Amino acid sequence: MKTMIVSDFATLRPTLVQLVGICTVVALFMGYATGAVASGAAAVAAMTPFMLLFSLAAIDEQGGWERFRLTLPVTRRQVVFGRYATLGIIAVATIAFALALSFATLAVLSLLPAPVVPAGLAPAENPPAAIIGGVVGGVCVIMVGMAVALPLIMRFGMTKATRLVPAVVVIFLALGVGFFGEGIQPAGALADFMQWLDTGSNYLVAAALMVAAAAVIYGASALVAAKLYEQRTF
Repeated sequence: MKTMIVSDFATLRPTLVQLVGICTVVALFMGYATGAVASGAAAVAAMTPFMLLFSLAAIDEQGGWERFRLTLPVTRRQVVFGRYATLGIIAVATIAFALALSFATLAVLSLLPAPVVPAGLAPAENPPAAIIGGVVGGVCVIMVGMAVALPLIMRFGMTKATRLVPAVVVIFLALGVGFFGEGIQPAGALADFMQWLDTGSNYLVAAALMVAAAAVIYGASALVAAKLYEQRTF
C-alpha cells in the first residue's frame, strides 16, 4: 500500500504545484463573489480531491499503466487501499490548505481600512467556526461522492465510470426528492437546520458528525471497491 501511495503522489507532483495557484485564485474569486470567506474555502476544499481522483484514474488508463502495475509485487487489494489512502491524505491536506488560506486572507483583510473591505468579508462577519464547518463539510460531501465513484472506477475503468457516476448520482437525487415528497417539508427543515448551525459553535458539531459519517462510508466503499477490483479482468 505504501508503494501505491508513493507512486500516486509522484504522479501528481506537477499537478499539485499548479493546483495551489488555481485554488488560491478560485478561493479569492468565490469569496469576493459570494461575500463570504467560507464559500471560497469550501469551494477549494470540495473541488481538489475530486479533481485529483479523476486525474489519477485517467493516468491509470494512459499507456496501459494500470495493467503494468499488476505485474509488480503489489496485490489488487493493496492497489485499491493505496488509492483510497492517497485520496484520504489529499482530503486532509486540502482541509489544512483551505483553512490556512482562509485565515491568511482574513489576516490581510483585517489590516485594510474598513471602507476598502467588501461587505461580508470583514473578519467579524466570518467566524472561525463557520469557516471550519464549511471546509470540513465540503470535503466530507466530496468524500461521500468519491465513495460512490471509486468502486465504479475500480470495476469498469475511468472511461465507463464517467458515464455511470452521473447516472448513480441522479438516482440518489431522485430517491431523495421522493423521500422529501412524502410529507417532510425541506424548506422548513432547511431553515431550522441553518438556524441551528448559527447557534454557538454548532458548525463544529456538524463538521464532526459529518467526518464520522463520511469516514464510515468511505471505509465501507474501500472494502466494496477491493472486492470489485479483484473480480475485474483486463
